[in-house]
Amino acid sequence: MIAADASTSLQLAVREYFNGEHSEMIFILAGSVLFASVATWLWLSARSGFTIAFMVTVLASAVLLSSTAASLLVRDAQLSRSLEKGIGSSQHAVVVSGARARIESVVSKYRYYRIGAAAFAAVSLLGLLLAHRSWVHGAAAGLLLLVVAQVLIDHFSEHRARLYLTHLSAGPILDPTRTG
Repeated sequence: MIAADASTSLQLAVREYFNGEHSEMIFILAGSVLFASVATWLWLSARSGFTIAFMVTVLASAVLLSSTAASLLVRDAQLSRSLEKGIGSSQHAVVVSGARARIESVVSKYRYYRIGAAAFAAVSLLGLLLAHRSWVHGAAAGLLLLVVAQVLIDHFSEHRARLYLTHLSAGPILDPTRTG
């Protein structure tokens, strides 16, 4: 593979990865609005300890997920542009090496995200099993919704990150200033 083809292929991989991330962040923002609206509607319809705790937990989760998504949307736009530009430059090897190190770090954290989701699920299930207060059940239901969202988000994000890492690790780091 000549250097120009390698650069073009890597630039396409960068674009695909960050387009997928962008779509996921938009989905998270829309989902946050949707679930916050449903939780608020539920509270307005049936004001109880359960619905208050559920609404507060869902709203807190929506704020957490939305603020993370919004910050990633801002950061990723610049990062994607600089990676695409760097891959086509004389700094190709440095840029690819840095991108690979960054995504390896990202991939290594998914295991811990799953552990965190499992811990939240365990706490929620214990609350459902051991508590006899409706507000605890409402908070547990809200946390379980967060767990489901986190597992879905991480599943697709990890798949995309591993595919991106495969592209970054596919071959030798070529210098695009050399031809042939």
